[in-house]
Amino acid sequence: MNSFLIAALTAALGLPTPPAPAPAPASEWAQTGYGPGLTFYNPVESRLTGATVDAVALRWEIPTHGSPECEVGREPLAGYGHVFTSDPGGIGAYDPATGDRRWHVDLKRRGVTRMALADGLLATLTYACDNQHSFLTAFRAATGARLWEIPLGAPTQDMIVDRGVIVVDTRPDFETSTVAHRLATGARLWKLFGTRGDGLLSANGRLLLRTEGEGSRAVDVKTGTTIWRTPQDWYAVGSNPSGSRFYIRGLGGGLAAIDSANGNRAWESTWPAPSVTADDRFVYFPRYRSVITLDARTGKKLWSVHLPDAAGQPVRAGQLLYSPSGLGSALSIVDATTGQAKKGGMPSDQNYPPAVAGGRLFLTDGNRLRAYF
Repeated sequence: MNSFLIAALTAALGLPTPPAPAPAPASEWAQTGYGPGLTFYNPVESRLTGATVDAVALRWEIPTHGSPECEVGREPLAGYGHVFTSDPGGIGAYDPATGDRRWHVDLKRRGVTRMALADGLLATLTYACDNQHSFLTAFRAATGARLWEIPLGAPTQDMIVDRGVIVVDTRPDFETSTVAHRLATGARLWKLFGTRGDGLLSANGRLLLRTEGEGSRAVDVKTGTTIWRTPQDWYAVGSNPSGSRFYIRGLGGGLAAIDSANGNRAWESTWPAPSVTADDRFVYFPRYRSVITLDARTGKKLWSVHLPDAAGQPVRAGQLLYSPSGLGSALSIVDATTGQAKKGGMPSDQNYPPAVAGGRLFLTDGNRLRAYF
């Protein structure tokens, strides 16, 4: 029965009007790895699929850094109607359809380490060209207006945002610590000395941190309180979409799946994996010149994709698996369930995973950002 007849019948019988269906969630790419769980999986992408990907073409490209040696291009984010990227002299927001710049902020003699979108804000972790100072900054995502900025006590190399909290990890050659700040204000919430994420991520509000000689522990992202401990030297290389699992290394060097709530093991394998991409059914990871696919329930190998050069971090979105390779080698695009090849062929870079959101594929090599749709 169509919606017009339903409305007419409802009115005739004096029945309450049924609620309108909820709008589909926006397809965004809000952090490195899609979100705080570092899944590299966009579960709501519906426009760029196996039925449409063969028709995409290069639509625009822009530079991602300027001439100072300390400026390094970063992978983009997509959300709030913009594409956010490092650009010459700072950070900019761009029209995803045209590549036209909407706003720009100068970051004089600084490089960009991480960016994240949440609660209408763009949070950034940047470093000074002297490589001795790092800064946390929050901007209005819509306008680029700077809300707050704080210098960090030690050079810092990683950042995630979850549940209104920014968490950062210091560089290992300085004081080892994990520090959390409130996203809205920058105020410090907690600090743990001697801990490291070594792949900082949040699985349903839980961080897995290591302390040298003392094993590992899961802590609450809002408070820093310990949820569970293990004497094992574990570190997370990813999580599943619900956050119920950490995928870890540390059990004899192989990949394992553990319950993020209590540390219990679901399965372990002999496959070493420096990072993973995970949806609800599969776990993908790069190995040499291939991407290996495991069954997420058992850890059993299912199939693999062979690449022209060294494999980079794969990305899962819209029924597809995107795998960068080498330095300028062709991007592999395959069906995420079967491994059947699609068109692909765009120049990729193993050091920069793609971002897929809003029907668009964004690729960078650290020098230029290119948009395909």
